[in-house]
Amino acid sequence: MTNGKTTPALTTAPTRRGLLRMSAGLAGSAVLMRLTSSAAWAAPSGDLQIMAWEGYDLVPELQAWRDANGVKVETTSMTSQDDVHTKFMAGNPPPFDLAEYNQAYANLYIDQLGITTPIDPVAVPNFNADNIFEQFLGKAEWERDGKLTGVPWIWGFNTSLYNAEAMAEPKSYKDFLAPELKGKIAIVDDSVTMWPVTARVAGLGAKYPNLTRDELSAAFAELAKYRDQARMIALNMGDVATALASGDVVAVLCADPAVIKMTEELGGKLKMAVPEEGVVLWVDAWFVPPSADNVETALAFINEALSPQAQADICMRLNQAPVSKQAVALMDDAARTRIDYNNLEAYFAGGLPGIPPLESEEFATYDDWISAWQEFKAGI
Repeated sequence: MTNGKTTPALTTAPTRRGLLRMSAGLAGSAVLMRLTSSAAWAAPSGDLQIMAWEGYDLVPELQAWRDANGVKVETTSMTSQDDVHTKFMAGNPPPFDLAEYNQAYANLYIDQLGITTPIDPVAVPNFNADNIFEQFLGKAEWERDGKLTGVPWIWGFNTSLYNAEAMAEPKSYKDFLAPELKGKIAIVDDSVTMWPVTARVAGLGAKYPNLTRDELSAAFAELAKYRDQARMIALNMGDVATALASGDVVAVLCADPAVIKMTEELGGKLKMAVPEEGVVLWVDAWFVPPSADNVETALAFINEALSPQAQADICMRLNQAPVSKQAVALMDDAARTRIDYNNLEAYFAGGLPGIPPLESEEFATYDDWISAWQEFKAGI
């Protein structure tokens, strides 16, 4: 998901030098090819270790598949995208068979760190043009030199969420600065979501992620106005849902719509608003790390995750969107009409956000953003 989702982001984030050092050591192992003929793929079985966002491990959706194949899935929940690559920066990376990456991290994972391995498309037959929307096929976020490096499987957008009984629908992020909302809003500790928002509230959204250092300072100075309005910077989706359901806060600046369902389960009510500054798009992809030891089952899992019914079921449960065209007809009315699936190009017209450069003389780097974000959070 995070990039993804709305949980803590950067308290243990690697530095630029650390990331670049690891790239040299990991790149060699990442190019070990796993491509074979389809006849070589064994039936799925055994244990599968995955890293996934909370709720995104398809436990209910793939229950029948797991039972039929005797597959036991052990999930390590991600609290930020950084959780994934820091695992593989250890000297002895754990044997995860699958993990997720937000599209913003594609260049880092594929090119710099080399922690993705090529995926045989024959082993993922549901990843085809008849089933998958064109926005997710043949894109650099998931391919290199014609080889599949990740399989996009779910997407959505983070946007403003609010209690309609406690406030009017926000039309812009600026509406959250209303005096009557002081101490009543939440911000999520999620860099993939909040960094683009930081640029947008300062009128620099079109330049993100390439802001100069002066622009970065100006952007966070503007975002500080929202921090001063906030009651909390929520560490995870559960925390913000609890605060919304209890009435401690009445809105969240920008968050995963999955919070709507979580809030409802706690007895609260929540609606989604689309600010004039736009939503923050994300696409999550499965990838197979170099340390995987059950590749056949990992690829079978990905294939099942792309089946139209599984896609429909998880997207209805999480208020997200499927990559499967065929899933749309299987969703209920609320899920099917939340997004105009006949006009997806409009959602993707602005492109998918990336992350700041690891090194640059001209622009603020990833490290610069980390420092600014940590300083911002310390001011709450």
